Amino acid sequence: MALKSRVNLTTRQALTLSGQMRESLTILRLPTAALLDDIAREAAENPFLVVEGPAGGTSAFDYAIETTAAPESLIDTLTRQLALQRLDPPTLAAASYLVGELREDGYLDTALDEIAAETGAPLDILERGLHALQRCEPAGIGARDLPECLALQLIDAGIDGALARRATAHLTDFAEGRWPRLEKLLSLPEARLRQIADLLRRFPSHPVEGDTAAPAILIPEIRIDRIGRRVEARLNADAIPRVAVLSADRAALTGGDLRGLYDRAGALAAAIGARLTTLKRIATVIAARQEAFFLGGAAPSLQPLSRAEIAAELDLHPSTVGRALNGKALIADGKVHPFSRFFSRPLPGGAAPVSPFDAQRRIRELVAAEDPGAPLADAKIQSHLKNEGVDIARRTVAKYRKCMRIPSSFARRTRKPLAKDGSQPPSGD
Repeated sequence: MALKSRVNLTTRQALTLSGQMRESLTILRLPTAALLDDIAREAAENPFLVVEGPAGGTSAFDYAIETTAAPESLIDTLTRQLALQRLDPPTLAAASYLVGELREDGYLDTALDEIAAETGAPLDILERGLHALQRCEPAGIGARDLPECLALQLIDAGIDGALARRATAHLTDFAEGRWPRLEKLLSLPEARLRQIADLLRRFPSHPVEGDTAAPAILIPEIRIDRIGRRVEARLNADAIPRVAVLSADRAALTGGDLRGLYDRAGALAAAIGARLTTLKRIATVIAARQEAFFLGGAAPSLQPLSRAEIAAELDLHPSTVGRALNGKALIADGKVHPFSRFFSRPLPGGAAPVSPFDAQRRIRELVAAEDPGAPLADAKIQSHLKNEGVDIARRTVAKYRKCMRIPSSFARRTRKPLAKDGSQPPSGD
């Protein structure tokens, strides 16, 4: 289900955002299906909210409303766990707000002091909220970096908190088995250190692994249209209903309840409008930067791109770009793509920046063209890529190959030749 916490932080020591700004931030970060759920619920309760569904029969709006029995999302899981902690209202409100700031993999990459500056929340309240969030499952949720993620998992496994944090400050020593050095640093015998090392090796590097995350309904709010040899980002009218406020004289409304409903309708309509404007601005930059991908061709390519680059170009805060894109998607040539697909860091080597997407495409091409009797080992693929200016480790080649479900060279040698896209034919599985 959708994020239900509108974060009504009006108690003392709570976030000091104005109601309209708080509504705007909340609406901006909601996944599309969650926004549709909120619109439907508010329209059922508020006579001043006018909702006109997308034209043309069954829509994504109808579909999202009908899927209320979807598997529990991470947001719902965390919200439920926070409610069971019996937190004071300001801490609960701060923790609930931080839930909405999490990345899809469970990390929190927005600094607390940035959130404090943006929202007016006291830093100590946000820190208490983060500690409450980090007590939730899955272990490691809300970590700011890998050492903290692993430390939280050690604590969950029964290791003392202070020891867990000290141990994860020396991950390189654990990885290389520097037991004498670790014995001095942590004042522990080697046998105990090896136990901790065994735990660290078993822990996932992300609080939320991709395979275990609840499936999300991706409803594209943006569509990419091809116009000749260029592309253009447009709002997808089939995804989001038109929302407006019923014309009325607010001064003539009798009773605080009616005026409150009228104001709520106005705040929601304004927040949705701001969300769509922000999303379209960001999508326009993505369309320009990734034009080669959207135009397709024999070898579609993705350029390295960061959220910080888009933020700088549009004069936005990077956290605003992150909120705007989290859990959202666009559609191009009939295929839905999560916005996260278009962001990657450049791989090392070469004069021109190369994205992981392009490296994976090149690996597929090399495998598809290999001699079936002498398949390319990962080290050989690594050598080919290095000669082409892409300097990545052999283990990175192996990781990309596994992500694309391409078998090892040994397995490929015993199977049928690969299809042109580098994958195994169905009959060979």
